[in-house]
Amino acid sequence: MRIAAAGVVPLPIEQAAVWEDFAEQVDGPLFGRYLWTENGKSCAVIALYRATLTGGIPYLIARHAPVWLKEASPAREAAFREDLKAEIKKRDPKISFVRLNAIYSAPDLEEPLQGITYDRTVIIDCGNGKAEKILQTMDSEGRRGIRRATKKLAEVGAQVYEETHLDQKDFHEYYEVLKETAQRDGFRPHPESYYWNFLQTLGAEHARLFCVRVPESPEATAPEAAQAEGIQIHESTVRTPQPGKTGPGRLVAWDLVTVYDQQATAFFGASTTADRPLQATSYLDFCTAQLLGSEKVKGLDLMGAHSPRVPQLYTVGMYKRRFASHYTDIPGGWDMPLRSGIMPVLRTALKTKRGLSSVVKKLRKN
Repeated sequence: MRIAAAGVVPLPIEQAAVWEDFAEQVDGPLFGRYLWTENGKSCAVIALYRATLTGGIPYLIARHAPVWLKEASPAREAAFREDLKAEIKKRDPKISFVRLNAIYSAPDLEEPLQGITYDRTVIIDCGNGKAEKILQTMDSEGRRGIRRATKKLAEVGAQVYEETHLDQKDFHEYYEVLKETAQRDGFRPHPESYYWNFLQTLGAEHARLFCVRVPESPEATAPEAAQAEGIQIHESTVRTPQPGKTGPGRLVAWDLVTVYDQQATAFFGASTTADRPLQATSYLDFCTAQLLGSEKVKGLDLMGAHSPRVPQLYTVGMYKRRFASHYTDIPGGWDMPLRSGIMPVLRTALKTKRGLSSVVKKLRKN
């Protein structure tokens, strides 16, 4: 898959071999990797993993796939799915549906049973690590926001750190900030072990942890920076503590970022409610993109924005929009049923565990 995509399109990390160990922990084992051809020419690649719904109903999941090597027309997408259905039914007829991505809606696709998909995102141009180049790609409100955040954080002596190599006991501080964010924004976080395993399994080459810390004592602030006229954005000053250590001060915002094939994705992030006026989150996103740009990463994907299909992401989408001059459309997530009439039954059954257990028994009989 890596060779097929090389020089054509970046391969999403979820479709790369480095994802396999983590996927086995959270979804299930690899079902297969496939190359789809048309008239002998390579058109798409896909890696599928086994997964199960509560109650044991099996399905397959392909995150950010298929990856198209040729233009994905509606006809090509449909032909690809027909061939994929035939292959899956031949190998394992018990599979109920496949969760995959597609640009175009179609009769054989349905809205995902669970979770929120997105078909639009914002990608920060990392500008080869040059702050002014990144600022040029942002809208005017975004540029003003970064300058305001720079000034506010300078007033309290805040510092950005990369803490990828911290000890597990220190990661608990990160999880506490995530729980606070979840309560504020109305979502349910995974267990702490999920995020720690993500960081450890993908490894420091592919999973990076960045944060903003504010000194605990007033004496640690930098008033001379705060009083400077016309605060300027300078080259990245991200610091790296010794392995197994964290930077000094109180954690106020963090990003867990993946890096693969010269592309980065802000997978997870959190911030404290009391420190939101400091605008540490936007400053952290900017500094992270800047540092990664200096390492030849081309873009930092902020992972999801609102669209006509997904209005629920409007608020977060408007925040992310400040980091780029335009949104980037991507294939959204869909469920492709493999058994006739299965999806309405599953939607009803998922409302109660008792109903789902009943469906499982019927499916096993069939």
